[in-house]
Amino acid sequence: MDSRIQLLPILFNVSFDFIVRKVLEEAVIEGVKLAHGSSDFFHGKGETYELFELWVLMYADDLVAMFSSLQDLDKFILTSEKITQKYELTMSVKKTMTMSMEEFEVDSNGKLNKQKKIQHPDLNIVIRNQKVEITDKFTYLGCAISRDQKMKMELEARLTKATTAFNMLRNVVWYRKNVSISAKLKIFRSCVLPVLLYGSETWCPTVAQEKRFATFYMKCLRTLVGLNLGDRAPNQAILQITGQPAVEGIMRRNRLRWFGHVNIMVDDQDAATLVKKTIFSYLPNEKRPGNVGVRKRWEHKIIEDLEKSNVKNWRRETIDRDSWRAKINTIIETKPVNSRIKPIVQKYKSRADERRSREKKTDQGKAPRKVVEVLVKDNNKLCGCPNCKKKFKPQGITGHVRSCAATAARKTTSK
Repeated sequence: MDSRIQLLPILFNVSFDFIVRKVLEEAVIEGVKLAHGSSDFFHGKGETYELFELWVLMYADDLVAMFSSLQDLDKFILTSEKITQKYELTMSVKKTMTMSMEEFEVDSNGKLNKQKKIQHPDLNIVIRNQKVEITDKFTYLGCAISRDQKMKMELEARLTKATTAFNMLRNVVWYRKNVSISAKLKIFRSCVLPVLLYGSETWCPTVAQEKRFATFYMKCLRTLVGLNLGDRAPNQAILQITGQPAVEGIMRRNRLRWFGHVNIMVDDQDAATLVKKTIFSYLPNEKRPGNVGVRKRWEHKIIEDLEKSNVKNWRRETIDRDSWRAKINTIIETKPVNSRIKPIVQKYKSRADERRSREKKTDQGKAPRKVVEVLVKDNNKLCGCPNCKKKFKPQGITGHVRSCAATAARKTTSK
């Protein structure tokens, strides 16, 4: 390849960085002010901290500008149009959008009123006779960002894209009998799992959202081994016979891997880089309203992950990258596929067929006797189980009815 072609992306990044710096110098605007202290996740009132500002996020030709006021945003966009035209570049107005974060009113008692949102005036920015669009959500580097600052839209998008990727291979790979289960699992880990967990290093999902991901993950594994929900194979059994880790452990590993990588980001003077400052940043003079509770944030999730992974001193352990990776990778250790996976799958399918045959008899009028008909009360009003001969009070028979007495009912029906 021509060396000049290899230099083109580098030269573009250098020129783009130069133009953005020119815009910030001429506009003279303030970015988002954050604080970075010495206590990492735990910030006391007397902590000394360093203030720093964030103006833009840049990757290739994509740029996100962040400001605390609409006036600064307006000034930045107009100045960007002026500077880019000066250096013979053109800003795409169709791809340019503005979004303000969702805010609620606070009363005199310092409590948040969730029924009243702060209405920001419309930002009427016109460039080359085209108005800049105002939006409630946008996608940056494949990740969906919404003005309510919640992850619901991003997680829904991940599930949708992963479902599409899985279904594209359904008839090509998953249903092919001549493709081994080991090969199917490797293809699944290479083609579907990265789509599902893209960006999971910075996720902070709720318990319900993690369950949705686990449901999709287990549904895929069932399809690979030839089972379905009607076969009633437990999730733990599916993970054991396929040798795969739980999806919750994979997400935990991804978060800890990114956390350890960022924690050792220092410059030549052993000072924290901007990425590390941002990860451990906080708003020093802001007070949380008393009636909104505490929304679980990324730092809370990291603390939980460290406890579940039995990490005692992460400041020391993250210094050695190899040992840190080895420690967190034990969470998702992949084992070989069970050599008896086909007989095990057939066993669950046989049980399901037997259960369906019993249900079919019920539909044809040969219904099994009810459990309450099997249980007989004695003179002391105690219920006796004909299967195990135990005596129970009526109020304590519920759990037993679902197991032992139900088995007796099926036996008497078969006779």
